[in-house]
Amino acid sequence: MDLIVDRLDEAAIAEADANRAHARSWTALAEVMRLARANPHLYLRPAGLAQPDMLELAEDAAAFDAGLRLHLSARQVRSRAHQAQALEDRLPLLRAVFAAGGASVAHVTAALELLVGWDDDAAVHDFDAEVAKSVGTLIPAQFRARSRRLKEKLLAEPSEIRHARAFAERRVAMEPAEDGMAWISVLVSAPDAVRIIARLNATARAEQKKTKHGEPGWRSRDQLRSDLAAAWLAGDGTPTAAIVRPVVLVPLLTLLGQGSEPVELRGYGTIDPGTAQDLFSRAPSFRRVGTDPFTGEKLVYDRTRYRPTQAQRDWIAMRFEECIDPTCSRPVDDTDVDHLEEWVRDQGATNDDNLFPLCETSNRRKNLSTHDYRREDDGRVTITTPTGLTVTTEAPPF
Repeated sequence: MDLIVDRLDEAAIAEADANRAHARSWTALAEVMRLARANPHLYLRPAGLAQPDMLELAEDAAAFDAGLRLHLSARQVRSRAHQAQALEDRLPLLRAVFAAGGASVAHVTAALELLVGWDDDAAVHDFDAEVAKSVGTLIPAQFRARSRRLKEKLLAEPSEIRHARAFAERRVAMEPAEDGMAWISVLVSAPDAVRIIARLNATARAEQKKTKHGEPGWRSRDQLRSDLAAAWLAGDGTPTAAIVRPVVLVPLLTLLGQGSEPVELRGYGTIDPGTAQDLFSRAPSFRRVGTDPFTGEKLVYDRTRYRPTQAQRDWIAMRFEECIDPTCSRPVDDTDVDHLEEWVRDQGATNDDNLFPLCETSNRRKNLSTHDYRREDDGRVTITTPTGLTVTTEAPPF
């Protein structure tokens, strides 16, 4: 029993230390953002300093620098910094508990999320006092629920207005999962969510009655709901069914069943050879691309014109999976084909070894900030930040 108590004490001390460390990290990032906005010349080229959103650009460049060090995206860095600033400005009592180790990131994040759109400073002050008292006695889920109820009591704004504001944020998102799967998340109003689930449940029950457990083709309720949702959203069996042309990159020996090289579904990642063979054999909506497993031979382009040819764009789209920014996961189809060595500033050529996919934010950062981008002979890119950090990207898959 003494050993158990000792280990529990160690865990509690470590948890408090981790909370304090997170609080210090957030505070440090907030200070970095403040310093960047106060000294934009440290992060921006003259062209960047001339932009109307100069301060935002400087903050983004600093966040990118920090993200490379912390293995976070620039958006995550800025989010943490802004959360730290919101704690300091609006929830100072909760911030003190956080800094002392008595609140976790989950607790603090739950409270900060409730501040979005809440402009009643007097009510927020009362909210801060109450949550600071309860945060040390509740698990995050309980704390979130109690804080939400507390906010409802303190709010002066009608619920209809708040719902209208939240309803404007509705959206759909996809998140890749392991083993050839992916999550689809849909943010909708509560009544719509109830209707969707009710229809899925009712239809799944009806479908499940068509086969008995253990018979071929039997599916669980979860499997049926997933299959139904996918079919409904894709419009299967309707005149407006989704028609897409995803690209599957398959080494030829793998396609023939004689190799084990990974198969890539562009925009997702690795899929199993069996699925790839099935797509190649029967799916007319997929573009089939075989890659040479021995030489890796590719088309070589050499152009002196500014705009890349369509063939060059196709090759870049085949060669890369996503934006070359190490902190960005934007798929290559949602990026721009950019000259790494700038056409005007660096006299860069429109050759395949100087064309890389960059999302709009990363492209602008490269052109206007003092981050230095250098291409390597093997297709990798070396980035040196204004604070002296050097990072080299992974070589392109193809």
